[in-house]
Amino acid sequence: MNTRKLIKYLLLFFVIGSFALLVYKEFSPKNESKVTNIVETRGDKTTASVKSVPAPESRSSKEPATKQEEEAPSPRTTGTSQNSKVIAYYFHGTFRCTTCRTIEKYSKEAIEHYFANELKNGTLEFKPLNVEDAENRHYIQDYQLFSRSLVISLVKQDKEITWKNLTDVWKLVRDKDKFFQYVKDEVEKFLKET
Repeated sequence: MNTRKLIKYLLLFFVIGSFALLVYKEFSPKNESKVTNIVETRGDKTTASVKSVPAPESRSSKEPATKQEEEAPSPRTTGTSQNSKVIAYYFHGTFRCTTCRTIEKYSKEAIEHYFANELKNGTLEFKPLNVEDAENRHYIQDYQLFSRSLVISLVKQDKEITWKNLTDVWKLVRDKDKFFQYVKDEVEKFLKET
């Protein structure tokens, strides 16, 4: 009889430990995206300081990042380019919980509210994608996704320059105003580079 109780307690501790590990991995700051500094200020000069990341469609390209860095124009020397845009991806799965749906809804509403002109002129796009669909599975590796995510991507000349996973949407989902402000601030940073 004591052996049964011992096994029950061991299983209970295992389940609790596994759950705690999953929660830790979900909200751990180590899982933040590898975002580069988009704009760097040196004295009275502002220059682009971007790290090129191949667009998800061109991951097989062997072109060195240093060559792409040299080709990135300074935002001060060029106006808004027709070939520059920001894409806000909302990555979800087939099964969608209430919180996941709320994050997508708030993300879309915030972008439509603050950036209606940018959406109209094509400078900004909002794309919800199911990462469980075969053609979208590559995004899991491309953006190092570990949960349902809102990812902002800067694309210039059909090449992805930089991206950021907005992981704080999970923390702010219960406060719509802070959620909207967070999305607005992050999208604005990327739009300044188009």
